[in-house]
Amino acid sequence: MKKQDYTEHNGNVLYGKKWAVCGDSFTAGVTGSVFEDGFCKGMPKSYPYFIAARNHMEICRFFEGGRTLGYPADNTFHNSLTDPSQDFYYQNIPADADYITIYLGINDSHHEHGKAKDGEDPTGPIPIGSMDDETAATYCGAWNEVLSWLIVNRPFAHLGILVSNGCDREEYRDVQIRMARKYGIPYIDMNGDDHTPVMIRSKNPEISDEVKKMVLLKQAVDYPRNTHPNDDAHAFESYFIEDFLRRI
Repeated sequence: MKKQDYTEHNGNVLYGKKWAVCGDSFTAGVTGSVFEDGFCKGMPKSYPYFIAARNHMEICRFFEGGRTLGYPADNTFHNSLTDPSQDFYYQNIPADADYITIYLGINDSHHEHGKAKDGEDPTGPIPIGSMDDETAATYCGAWNEVLSWLIVNRPFAHLGILVSNGCDREEYRDVQIRMARKYGIPYIDMNGDDHTPVMIRSKNPEISDEVKKMVLLKQAVDYPRNTHPNDDAHAFESYFIEDFLRRI
C-alpha cells in the first residue's frame, strides 16, 4: 500500500489489504445469510467478511465447509488445503497476500475416527500424528509442511493461526498451540484464554462446563441439531479476530 493511502485512511493498517483466509465451515458460515449492501454485498455473514466490510479488504477464499488441513494417504478425500490438485492448494496462496490465517482442525479430527457430527464427509483417515511428522497424511505433518513452506515462500506476509474450537478432542487445540510456538507464529485461541473470549464448542479444559454450555446455547445456529456458530457469533468474534490481525 502506498504511503499516501495509509495517510488518507487514518493509519488503518488493514485498509485495502489482501487476506488469504484458510478455514472450514466455522469460517465459511452455514446459515445462508448475506450482506445486503455495502462493500461485501452478497457475501456471507461470516467473520472474514465482517472484517473485510469494515476495512475494504480483499478476501482470497481458501475456506469451505468440510475442509481439512491434512490430506489422507489413500487419496480418497480431496477437500484439503494440502491436496496439490486443487485450486485451493496452500501453495496457490497469492504471493502478494498481505495476511494469511489458518483456522483448520475440526474436520481433521472427524477424519481421525471416520465420524462427523457436523454432517460433512469424514472419508479418508487422517491421524493426528506427532509433532515431527513430515507428511501431510497426518494432521501434525500437514502443519509442518504448510508452515515451513509459507515461512520460506511468503516471508513478509503477516501469518497467524486461529486455534480451532469445535474439534473432537482437546489434543487438537494443544497441537495447534505447540505448532504456533514451534514456528514462532502468533496465534489466537478461539477456545478462550487470558486474552480471548471463549467461543462455541471450546476445548479449553480450564473453562467450566457450565460456561461452555451457556456459550453453546447462545452461539449455536440451532442447538442441539446444529452447533455451528450463528450470525451473531460470527459478528462477535470478528472484532477480536480483527484486533489480532492488527497485531501480527
